[in-house]
Amino acid sequence: MSRFTGFTLIELVTTLAIVAVLLAVGVPGFGEALARLRVQTAMHRVSTDLAMARSSAIMRRSPVVACPGTGMSGCRGDADWSHGWIVFADPDGNRKPDAGSDLLRVSDPPSGAGRTLRLGATRNFVRYQRDGRSAGTNLTVRVCSGDALNGEVVVNNLGRVRSARPLTPRPCPL
Repeated sequence: MSRFTGFTLIELVTTLAIVAVLLAVGVPGFGEALARLRVQTAMHRVSTDLAMARSSAIMRRSPVVACPGTGMSGCRGDADWSHGWIVFADPDGNRKPDAGSDLLRVSDPPSGAGRTLRLGATRNFVRYQRDGRSAGTNLTVRVCSGDALNGEVVVNNLGRVRSARPLTPRPCPL
């Protein structure tokens, strides 16, 4: 007489109940971690592209613009960076790449942008002068997830880029 090995129905139901409890506890925490990662990634992408624009202006000894836009069409008229942004050389100051070689970077919207993640700025564009300074006032790109402000990327008048996260929850000003 051989002995059958396997699971009984009670063992299977117990295992499924334990897995269901673990999933119920873990999935909401995973969603929050994913949202934090999306905000962090968006802030990093904006920061690196703005820093690249500044260093390109210094290396080229020519103005470089970073603004919301897509490809050769130039800057959009709004300050919504959620749909992507471009960095391009702009020696004639028309806020539009004149040739394909002027276009330095085209950044797609970050993951989750438009649904839960929003990026809005205090200005429509930032123009870096040939010495790396930012023309005009400071630029702040705010990164909001839902209705909460989760981070800011700031370009000061010297062109330096820094990022900050609020210590206390604040509503999104967008």
